[in-house]
Amino acid sequence: MSSAEVPSVGDLLAERYRLEEHVGGANGHRQLWRGVDVLLHRSVAVVLRSPGGEDAAPTMTAAVAASRTHVDSMVDVYDAVDEGRFAYVVREWVNGSSLRGVLEQHTLESAHALELVASVADAVAALHDGGVTHADLQPGSILLSEDDRVMVTEPRNEPGNTQIEDVRALGATLYACLTGAWPRVVPAENTGLPDAATDEWGRVLDADKVVPGVPSRLARLTADLLDHSQTPPSAAELAVELRRLSETGGADPAPAQATSVLGAITIGRRGSGDAAAPPIGMKRLAVVATVAAAVILAGVIGTTIVFGGGDDPAGAEEQVTREDTGGDDSSEETTGEVAAPTEAEITADDIRVVDPPDGDRDQGEGVEAVIDDNASTGWSTNTYYNDPGFGNLKPGMGILIDLGEAVEVASVRVQMTSAGATVGLLAGDEDPGDSSEGDQAIVDEFTELAAPVADADTNIELQAGGEATRYIVVWVTELPASSGGYKLTISDINVFIR
Repeated sequence: MSSAEVPSVGDLLAERYRLEEHVGGANGHRQLWRGVDVLLHRSVAVVLRSPGGEDAAPTMTAAVAASRTHVDSMVDVYDAVDEGRFAYVVREWVNGSSLRGVLEQHTLESAHALELVASVADAVAALHDGGVTHADLQPGSILLSEDDRVMVTEPRNEPGNTQIEDVRALGATLYACLTGAWPRVVPAENTGLPDAATDEWGRVLDADKVVPGVPSRLARLTADLLDHSQTPPSAAELAVELRRLSETGGADPAPAQATSVLGAITIGRRGSGDAAAPPIGMKRLAVVATVAAAVILAGVIGTTIVFGGGDDPAGAEEQVTREDTGGDDSSEETTGEVAAPTEAEITADDIRVVDPPDGDRDQGEGVEAVIDDNASTGWSTNTYYNDPGFGNLKPGMGILIDLGEAVEVASVRVQMTSAGATVGLLAGDEDPGDSSEGDQAIVDEFTELAAPVADADTNIELQAGGEATRYIVVWVTELPASSGGYKLTISDINVFIR
């Protein structure tokens, strides 16, 4: 096989692995083949990545780590070869079905789901101990063998992925087992499952609200694992807790039972029956109808109303200040109600890329993917080298959004495929023009609407405080590491206004 050829049926790799059948990943940079080890006369899976070389280095590192895990729920990795033009990992061939195939037919009982995800968590914990992450945990990468084993496929170890993201993916997998849907707050490629239902805040509905009969304690645990405002446990700790819960099928424990290793994660924010409350950080922006029909405000300038804090895990109180606008009697009481934020309708004509000097302005293609509500698509920057700050070439890049008129922006949710970026919000009253000079004017003249979040997680909610503006910019000043350089892909942007 010459270097110009692509692998095909019958090719012999490393003078040992004959490719028998192309199983998946057609025309992609990652392909799955069923092959035969002609020396040992056994079926193998060959996961081929193109190109090889530096781009494949994380995969090769992960393959070595996986081969050393010796965990029953991790597929056996036999070999890893980098031939430059492509690289490939050779692992055991598992006869059976993917978890995706099962969940497309039916959901799992609570005890079964807990045991399955605990086995997956064992494999993830072993990878983390080996210094790598999986970076592709989802129902398609979890196999159920004909001899009743749960098998996690080889890790990808993509640059920028973190152990926390792996654990959140475990929570998303548990949610999928219980509901048959995938929560988009955890990005994943080709899950094959429908998106999980969300409430008016865009928050994933708890599993027991989707499937009656799911124990409330298990639903709270799953919701908290998906909550980006909370730090999850390690994969090893989670495996212990899932097995403990599986003994009772996830049922609520007796009041005197000892607390779990997850502490506040299992009995914290959602343990007080606040599923109807807005997400943390939005409490100042809305009053839920089931909680209060109206807020009674004292009619003096600077009067402060304190909203709960009992459901805030940090115990911090949030305050809203109101100003009396009428009446001569300073003791007169006024009633008012704060409107709940709604998601702004944004079209492809309302957005564009901001690329100030010395940007080459060739990165605008595909930006409409950030508003298609599809986590598997997105807009990407180029790869920059030498420095995460866009190679020290420019102050940053962003996505400008025209809201049509000045409105009060409550928050902006940004979903990215990799953690580690620095992201904030800018605001302005006019678009100075889609040009290099106009983009520089945005840098010089737009004001900060939300402070930049450094080393951001893959999903963040930037609080804008209700300030009225027509134009906002999701502004990125530092990129996460990617393939020997720095690059960011933004999957989705949702703007909430009131």
